Amino acid sequence: MRILVSGAILALSLGAATAAETETLEPIAVEALPLGDRGEAEALQPAAVVADDELLRQRDNSLGRSLDGEPGVSSSDFGVGVGRPVIRGLSGARVRVQENGLGSGDVSTLSVDHAVSIDPLSAHQIEVLKGPATLLYGSGAIGGVVNVVTHRIPRAAPSRLTGHMDLAIGDSTLDDSLARLDLSGGAGPLAWNLQGGVTESDDYQANDNRPIGNSFSETDQLSGGAAWTGDRGYLGAAISGFGSEYGIPGEDAVINIDQDRVDLGGEWLDPLPGFDRLEFAGAHTDYLHDEGGEVFFANEETELRLALTHGAAAGWTGALGIQAFDRQFEAFGEEEVFVPPVDTRNVGLFAVEERPVGAWTLQLGGRIEYQEHQAEGGNPDRDHTPVSLSVGGLRPLGNDVVLAINLGRYQRGPAAEELYSNGPHEATQTFERGDLDLDEETANSLDLGLRQTAGRLRWSINLFVTDYADFVFLDTVDAGLNANGTGTPAQDGQADRVTEDGMLDPAGELLLLDYNAADAMFYGAEFELGYDLLTGATGLTARVFGDMVRGELDDDTNLPRITPARLGLGLDLTRGPWQASLEALTADEQNRTAPLETATDGYTDVTAFIGVELPGAGARTQLYLRGDNLLDEEIIRHTSFLRIPQPGRRFSAGLSVRF
Repeated sequence: MRILVSGAILALSLGAATAAETETLEPIAVEALPLGDRGEAEALQPAAVVADDELLRQRDNSLGRSLDGEPGVSSSDFGVGVGRPVIRGLSGARVRVQENGLGSGDVSTLSVDHAVSIDPLSAHQIEVLKGPATLLYGSGAIGGVVNVVTHRIPRAAPSRLTGHMDLAIGDSTLDDSLARLDLSGGAGPLAWNLQGGVTESDDYQANDNRPIGNSFSETDQLSGGAAWTGDRGYLGAAISGFGSEYGIPGEDAVINIDQDRVDLGGEWLDPLPGFDRLEFAGAHTDYLHDEGGEVFFANEETELRLALTHGAAAGWTGALGIQAFDRQFEAFGEEEVFVPPVDTRNVGLFAVEERPVGAWTLQLGGRIEYQEHQAEGGNPDRDHTPVSLSVGGLRPLGNDVVLAINLGRYQRGPAAEELYSNGPHEATQTFERGDLDLDEETANSLDLGLRQTAGRLRWSINLFVTDYADFVFLDTVDAGLNANGTGTPAQDGQADRVTEDGMLDPAGELLLLDYNAADAMFYGAEFELGYDLLTGATGLTARVFGDMVRGELDDDTNLPRITPARLGLGLDLTRGPWQASLEALTADEQNRTAPLETATDGYTDVTAFIGVELPGAGARTQLYLRGDNLLDEEIIRHTSFLRIPQPGRRFSAGLSVRF
């Protein structure tokens, strides 16, 4: 089942139901939206949901690779073990990756070689909020949010044992395999959930069977949760563990990740007069990242979130809440580390209110937060107070056409690595320098969406523009100086390279990079069009989709690692128990490069999927075959820091059982 919300199309085309039947299905709710769980027709902010059969068809080793190809979403790959989502050309500290509304608790924003500690296989659905979501989840969401819904804490007690089992194996291109089991049950008001999974892939082959050394990846995950449920809500907890080991392609580095996490969650319906719902969530994570036994990154983080939804008051309905986290980060090891120990505290207050105004639904929102960094090693403390405000409107235009407009001013406090970095990072072969004088990053954003989400023809288009003041970016240096600023300036049009000690050396193994701030502009568009060619016993839907984004400084200099323009075509077929899809996504050559950045060639990624549902009572059993990069093209994503080809032509077979 595929559901894309505002900036995409409702295209429920992979289930066993016919196209005519799918139009009557209720849309899957977007849980990350502020005022209750809403479907795409009610969503004011651009969003997408990947769930059910569509998730089965798209999921990969990482979140970024699982979402790559969604309009407006790409991946910043570092081999197959690492892939962080890129939303509208933005990534890193601007894109918040979270599980059930709470942050991942890892250090994936610190560097592009650090994996996200959320396994895509554990997802019941993956939600993407495109554009600033700072009002809801803090300044780290100024570029968007990826919310993974896992249901580790059950919200209702099932009357019988339910679950989902997955098994899959791939060919020699990746030589990969996965096994996963998700079980839920209950006894009276008590509900429980157990989840576990393992994925493995060997060193892969790029196109033309070229071996990519040290590109293996292994991940395991285990969790258990329980909740007390009733007519007025639930209260529960979950304990989970995540481990991953992966290589850095082209290097000798092997990275090990280990994270333990405790989650609390609850919902109380009608808690007080005039209030509809009280939601509480909390998580404590203990994370360790080991780079070859030489450099370690430790992160201990606690996050709490409380949101209260109220009924109509003077015509307004809305939600208000508080969110806070404490993050204790430390890097240590045999070699010099590039970020000192930093304790970061953040607390934010937010409110979102809406009411009908004539034919419009008007929505107002605001958030204020206080962020403080306390660093060791003689580094000064830094604090910031980002303030974000927004106004939006949603209006039906008739014939299932909806217009959505969002206008806002959003701020982000600089991340610890942007302030305090100063040293070598072996895994990325860089020497990174922060800037202690960085101020709040401010984004003035306009998003315009128009969509028709019902009927035989469905379409949508989103246009956006964001004007940034003090946009922070990692810039390649050409100064001819040592990393400590000594020496004689000598620009030569070549990126400076330094030794591990920061001494300028044309043959140095480390690329010198600075965190800089400048005014910038991002603008672009996303669209998708779907048409049911056949309805009835055989359903056939054709799709056209695409996106483009530009990221430029005010002096017309291009920003680095911006997603190239992309155009896709797809066909989805259903007939009885059979499902099939064929999709081709073409990415343009990206020659709009930043100074000292290399261009990347375009490519066409063709994927196919065919599955059959086996007969049987009480369970939905699917056998499927999947093919990726069927043209065996060289795929190098411009969004990636490490320009290593992705796997070549590959096939996999799997079994999915839901009961």
